[in-house]
Amino acid sequence: MIREKLSQLTHWWNVVKELSPKQVERELLTPFRIALVGQPDRVEAVWRVLTAGAGPSQLQTASEYVERFNAPVSEEFDFVLGCDALEVPQDAIEAIVDHFQRHEFPLVALARVLPGTRDLVVNRIIEDVATLNAGLAMMSALPSVFPLLGLLAPPAAVADMVLLTKNQLLMVLRVAAAFGKSPDWKQRLPEIASVLGAAFGWRALARQLAGIVPGGVGVVAKGMIAYAGTLTVGRAAAWYYATGKSPSQAERERLYRQAWEEAREKSQQWHQP
Repeated sequence: MIREKLSQLTHWWNVVKELSPKQVERELLTPFRIALVGQPDRVEAVWRVLTAGAGPSQLQTASEYVERFNAPVSEEFDFVLGCDALEVPQDAIEAIVDHFQRHEFPLVALARVLPGTRDLVVNRIIEDVATLNAGLAMMSALPSVFPLLGLLAPPAAVADMVLLTKNQLLMVLRVAAAFGKSPDWKQRLPEIASVLGAAFGWRALARQLAGIVPGGVGVVAKGMIAYAGTLTVGRAAAWYYATGKSPSQAERERLYRQAWEEAREKSQQWHQP
């Protein structure tokens, strides 16, 4: 048992050492320009939502900008948002995040500049990685129950475990960056270890839950477990960076059970031809 734990920790440490924060740093600093168009009071209300309460001292409406530079809005901005058409200012958050996600723009840059988008950005980052890991787990028929810390599996699955683990750790760095933290894993190591250390408990819970899946742990079930496990890791990290505290054992179990229910719903799509 001790040898197995040491093997798991050694594998995790080797994966962490290979992480490069450069990719996340580039994403974080990607420049963008958004124009808010509409009545001044509506524009200001949207601005305050996007900036989580900041004043409009640096705000400039698109109409003023275009008039000054005599250039089409589409050539000056990455996105133009008509504020008057929004039912409530909060709708601006989803409109902007949806637009940039469709165009494969790094969402952490939005969270860095516009803190009002942080919650939605973090949720999208976690969901994307969970979906990716579920697909990888199903395609490779990964035999391990929870790959986060490189848990023991046949040699053929080691490469898949490494890939899933890296995806999860990069996700945690992106979540940290969205909360204004440096994505350097060396600076984040104590926090990452605190969040990921609970994976041993999640593995036991995952095995227990997997036992009630009809037909046993098949390809779809493995995708469900990878999906739920990745959601739990991401949400535990978000909890940590939002509160400064690691989630309790009860909270971790609640997070995993909630993620498992979401994985059940998601699996209905995977069953479809």
